[in-house]
Amino acid sequence: MVQGLPARVPVQAGVWGRGQGRGRMGGPFAAGPGGSCVCPNCRQKIAHVAGQPCNAKSCLKCGTKMTRG
Repeated sequence: MVQGLPARVPVQAGVWGRGQGRGRMGGPFAAGPGGSCVCPNCRQKIAHVAGQPCNAKSCLKCGTKMTRG
């Protein structure tokens, strides 16, 4: 802490700059149950299955770990 400054300094009017994130896997950017898994290497797509993370699957063409897309 810098001498002479309060412990929390607002970044913007009414926003404290801490604790304002969307949280883990939440908010409007959450992927949801549908969609597809995509290989970042060869762009192969497979259907996403709810409850099975894409990064736990390997691409059928090249063997690279899939990502959500």
